Amino acid sequence: MHQLDTDIPVKAQRTLKDYIPLVITFFVGLALLSIYQSTMLYFSGVLDSIVNKSLFIHLLHHLGFTALAALLLAFVFNLIENQKPDLGFRIIKLTLTMLLVVEAILVTYYISNYEALGANFMAINEASASRFSWIRAIGAIVVTITACHFIYKYTASFYMVISRMYPFTIILFSIFLATLYSDRKPINENKTQYLLEHVWQQALNFNTYEGEKEYPLLEQDEYKTELGAYFNFKAEKPTIKILIVEGLGASLTNEDQDFKAFMPFLQELQKKSLVWTNFLSNTGESHAALPTIIGSLPFGNQGFTHISKFTNRNTMYSILGRNGYETSFNYGGNSALHYYDKFLDEENVSSILDKKAFGSQYELQEEDAAGITLGYPDKVLFQKYEQLKTTVTVQKLDVFLTLSSKEPYQIPQRDRYIEKVDELLANHKFSHRSHRVIENNEALFASFLYTDEAIQQFLAQEAKTSTYQNTIYIITGTHQTAGLPQLTALDKYRVPLIIHSPLLNATERFATLASHADIAPSIISALRETYPIQVPNANAWLGKNVLEPKTDQKQIPLLRNAHNLTDYLSHNHFITDGDVYALDKDLNLLDAQDEEIIKKVAGNFDYFKSVNNYIAENNKLIPKELALVNDRKPKFSKVDMIWIQSVFNGKDFDNAYRTARKLAISKDYDRSLLLCDYILSKIPRHADTEILMGRVYSWKQEYDNAIKTLSKVVEKYPEYEDGYLALMDARYWSDNNSEVYKIKELARKNHINSILLAEKIKRSIQRVRAAKLENETKGMNQSTALAPKK
Repeated sequence: MHQLDTDIPVKAQRTLKDYIPLVITFFVGLALLSIYQSTMLYFSGVLDSIVNKSLFIHLLHHLGFTALAALLLAFVFNLIENQKPDLGFRIIKLTLTMLLVVEAILVTYYISNYEALGANFMAINEASASRFSWIRAIGAIVVTITACHFIYKYTASFYMVISRMYPFTIILFSIFLATLYSDRKPINENKTQYLLEHVWQQALNFNTYEGEKEYPLLEQDEYKTELGAYFNFKAEKPTIKILIVEGLGASLTNEDQDFKAFMPFLQELQKKSLVWTNFLSNTGESHAALPTIIGSLPFGNQGFTHISKFTNRNTMYSILGRNGYETSFNYGGNSALHYYDKFLDEENVSSILDKKAFGSQYELQEEDAAGITLGYPDKVLFQKYEQLKTTVTVQKLDVFLTLSSKEPYQIPQRDRYIEKVDELLANHKFSHRSHRVIENNEALFASFLYTDEAIQQFLAQEAKTSTYQNTIYIITGTHQTAGLPQLTALDKYRVPLIIHSPLLNATERFATLASHADIAPSIISALRETYPIQVPNANAWLGKNVLEPKTDQKQIPLLRNAHNLTDYLSHNHFITDGDVYALDKDLNLLDAQDEEIIKKVAGNFDYFKSVNNYIAENNKLIPKELALVNDRKPKFSKVDMIWIQSVFNGKDFDNAYRTARKLAISKDYDRSLLLCDYILSKIPRHADTEILMGRVYSWKQEYDNAIKTLSKVVEKYPEYEDGYLALMDARYWSDNNSEVYKIKELARKNHINSILLAEKIKRSIQRVRAAKLENETKGMNQSTALAPKK
């Protein structure tokens, strides 16, 4: 018997030497499918070439997927091989083959429908996938598997190379990590990985909206508030100016707080204003405050401006704009950050003052240690606003966002304000704890002294204007800066609300609980009660009334930071990280006792999270027919998007601009304009792209489009020389020089001192004078011809 056992052939146990060739062959198979995709898209007329940038990025992502799959399967391989020799090898071989089959099917779906298959993988059999060809998919599978069969026998030699390097698992893990930092688009992403990620995300999405209402926040707007009773409104609608102060928390303004000494002007202003002492920002992130204040809008995952899909909505900008108001946004920083510019462009804001519009005569804040400046300081912001202000013929909604009280607090004359901080420390009686906080954060407190002074000077200047007596000033903070002590999780949301106006008939301090989300509906309501303004009869405000009497029914969602919706206020209870606290009248946190209320608060929070996700993902805030904000962005076909992703991958839109410029120089004007449209759909105030579009129209001899585009550029960026140069060329080439003197004066007014621009203006003036002389000569000749002969 023993002799018979030894005659039975025993299969040798497979090792890493056998495993690595499988992995290499798998990657080669994926590479072949990349070439298949690129080739089919090229012959479909979608791509300009087979070998292109997206092909190489696609290969990089395939390498990352191969590394991840190989890393995970290596453990399975070793485990099974140790139990039964050769079985682990055969299972891994079958698994990798099936992954190639799936990838071939998904790539075929992509080149047939111009979109990657996501969580709804059954769509491959639906009518929408009618262009999908199983014959083509099977052909791709057969060719790929056959090629891999022959390639496998030649890959064993690679093992000797890899075996001399670091352990194979470390190599795989490093490759996978490297691909995580490469921006992925459907055209260059491994389609199997794309499918698995979307299925996984859907499986983990526990906050799914299951309500019956298609628009869960939509309600008939009753427009009732007691706020209007505090104003003696005039016959003309009032101008409204909203000051959103970076990091201004209640600990700097409430009268029972130690740090109020650092906002002395706001302390005095509150005595002549309406003040809310229990007021909350709905966010702990600066950028998320603007849309909540202006439109009482939900957050999505990172703040409303970060929602990638357009959302139908109504805001103070759109409602008041529809009722004759001029609207503006004023900010010393870069409005492209956090997609402010995209939001403002969608809102059709009349005037945007940001970092691009200041000019050389204004000084930026000092750079930080990394060589970066936030933009122009608060005093300069208000000065520039005053300089741009024209004679007012209509009411205005002006919104200001400050930045000087944002870290790293690089305010002008910083030492002088730090000396003021030291003086306050020496002369003011602070508690021991507060004294220590101030000493450790002198630059922070100096910045608030500066901002307080900037607001004081701004309102002093406003008081000299003809519109001051009919203006409402609303002052609030973005959130409480993290540099100040926060004893509870609610403290970071506590901010002031100060409403000041010569129209007020009373001053009062309210302990009413309210939030940023209540501002827009309250202001619109107060105006509608007094003036015949047109407002949709239904809306979807996140808040309601800043003077809501039933605070026990108040629901206030709180976005702590990006991807972190963990705080919520409901029924005078506060839930944070799963813990529920009761709130007293001063918003102090107490132990919650009522189990029924605790359960209800948690249920309300879960419901809001599901609604918030549902609205952001499906554009279900309000119906399109009720929306005053329209989606005016150009629409791109699937074919357009594949081409765009083939020439531009990532988020560096300056790089995309350079690509569009190269296309224009090579006279591929239509492709250049397509890429420009895409850039501006993402970064509406990318000035160089707007100028390039005007240039391309000129080169195509579409001079009306060129002049229209470039005139808007000069209007939007009056300090930017390149816009003037392009406009002068377009007018000169089209022999349309009638506006040359206006352009010359505008350039002078905005301190454009350019020799090249002067030459272009000079040649246009010469042409105008020549045309005038020619017309005069013709007129004299005609007069001579008509004169009676003697």
